[in-house]
Amino acid sequence: MRLLTSFVFALICFGAPAALARDAAVSADPVIAAERAFAADAAVRGWAAAFRSAAAADAITLSPDPVNAHEQLVQFEGDGETTLDWRPAYAGIAQSGDFGFTTGPFQFRGRDGIVGHYFTVWRRQADGSWKWIFDAGTEVRDAGPPVAVDAQIPTLAIATRGTGSAERAVEDVQSLEQHIAIGRPEPRSQLIRRLAADVRLNRPGHPAAVGAAAAATLAQATALDAIEAPLRIEASAAGDMVFVLGATSWREGETQRRGYAARIWQHQGREWRIVFDEIVPRREPPPG
Repeated sequence: MRLLTSFVFALICFGAPAALARDAAVSADPVIAAERAFAADAAVRGWAAAFRSAAAADAITLSPDPVNAHEQLVQFEGDGETTLDWRPAYAGIAQSGDFGFTTGPFQFRGRDGIVGHYFTVWRRQADGSWKWIFDAGTEVRDAGPPVAVDAQIPTLAIATRGTGSAERAVEDVQSLEQHIAIGRPEPRSQLIRRLAADVRLNRPGHPAAVGAAAAATLAQATALDAIEAPLRIEASAAGDMVFVLGATSWREGETQRRGYAARIWQHQGREWRIVFDEIVPRREPPPG
């Protein structure tokens, strides 16, 4: 996992400052730059130091359950190693320019192969800086080379409209998640119908799926299930992008697995669509 040990903080947060204005020229460049600066800091000072500096006060990660990042980080002595390397390979930002995400491969320098793919959710602060509010990774099997530091990366198309407020967007997506969890047909079929055309799915042990067809195939082979209990829901000021983190479970053969689902929903046209979805299996902590 990207943080080496992950970070429990059951929290529902209702969005970024509503006063942020929409900007017709908004792009995902700020969140890409924030992620690259975050990774560069880790390469110089160490991963722990970088995580402390870049985390918002209410940032959470998985260890193995959700936990406040700063509460977890104080348990680490020193600044951490400088060999953890990651690069954004895909990014998205809200129409209001205050909320976004990146995802891409991570690895340890000096070792062969990609370890997995990370997922970071970013929120713009009152002073204009960017801080991450959620960070986790899963063991995506990526056979390709690392992404270049200065590569031009694909980005999610910016929504043309939103609900107009973070509170409304949170209510909409929370109601949608609850409806899917208890509705018919079974949740996986409903969720597959909600996949955006350019959706990306991260699943441990598989390459990242890009596009609705590939994502639907991967979801059928692995997991795409309802979030049983949302632990955090946060939206952009424009109400066009929503992050959801919650517990989920799925079957692998005869085994019932448990873990966490992290999703980004985007308001597209008159509907909400899933544009990113990651499953992080829950790992039992070692005895003692």
